[in-house]
Amino acid sequence: MTHAGTHELSVIDFPAVCAKLERLPDVLAPGRAPDFTRASNVKSDVPTDLAFLTGLRQRIKLYGNGPRALALAGDIAWVAGYFSDTIESVDLTAKAMAPVSYALGPAGTRSLERKGEQWFNDATLCFQQWQSCATCHSFDARVDALNWDLLNDGLGSPKNSKSLVWAHRTPPVMSTGVRTDAAVAVRAGLRHALFAVPPDEVPAAIDAYLKALVPQPSPQLEGGQLSAAARRGRKLFEDPRLAGCAVCHPAPLFTDLKSYDVGTGNRLDGPGVKFDTPTLAELWRTAPYLHDGSARTIRDVLTGPDRWDQHGKTSQLTDRQIDDLIAYVLSL
Repeated sequence: MTHAGTHELSVIDFPAVCAKLERLPDVLAPGRAPDFTRASNVKSDVPTDLAFLTGLRQRIKLYGNGPRALALAGDIAWVAGYFSDTIESVDLTAKAMAPVSYALGPAGTRSLERKGEQWFNDATLCFQQWQSCATCHSFDARVDALNWDLLNDGLGSPKNSKSLVWAHRTPPVMSTGVRTDAAVAVRAGLRHALFAVPPDEVPAAIDAYLKALVPQPSPQLEGGQLSAAARRGRKLFEDPRLAGCAVCHPAPLFTDLKSYDVGTGNRLDGPGVKFDTPTLAELWRTAPYLHDGSARTIRDVLTGPDRWDQHGKTSQLTDRQIDDLIAYVLSL
């Protein structure tokens, strides 16, 4: 397998991995104490055993940058470098497996946005060279659908990873708005998440990349236009006498750039915590929802228990109106 962020190829002895797994029991025998000198005592321990592949995997450093594609032809592995525009071959039968690199074309001048995309995905920028911005925000700066416990708001209050589309246009940023704008957040993330202090050109390039992101058309659109249900939903969304979602999520950014206590905080967040109003752009691809990812779907946001009409006035809506409202917001 390839490691796009660390620019490596891992060759794993799969039969040996299966044999090692098979030697582990499903559960410990009655009366048998765990062996605390080893990370894995039973099969369920393996996902958190960072040393399980020791002796079973060879890590091969590649010349290219961003190896995202891999093909096997006999005993040769061919790896494509996304950012370096290269193809590399590795003979898997060789005693010392070493890559041979082939340029697919002449080296060109990269735009600032392209450099930023590369840095965004480059784990070698990290102090320990194992994580990148894309670790939490996906290769395309959207979401990974996971909660992360970051230091910006103290330990013990994990937050749902947010899409970075329009991040520079919708300050403040972070779930509780602790960063004044996205430029500040980029530099804070480099320092406090990657433990890196790179030259100014690196965060400047990442800024340029994020600013260039634009929302992609929703698959809910019909011929590029709102469906009939979505058009009905837009009326509910915009009319303050109905759902009134546009009070806090007005077009064109679909956020009023303010923070509110919307009743979704929990004991880990502290009393009366206010959350930044997120843009609804690309809502169709950013599940789960709310700051802690507790809403699996938009329907859960609008109709879940204890919402107290703080995500639009939805308690008086009929089931069909809820469907129409969902059709609209998933078309943004």
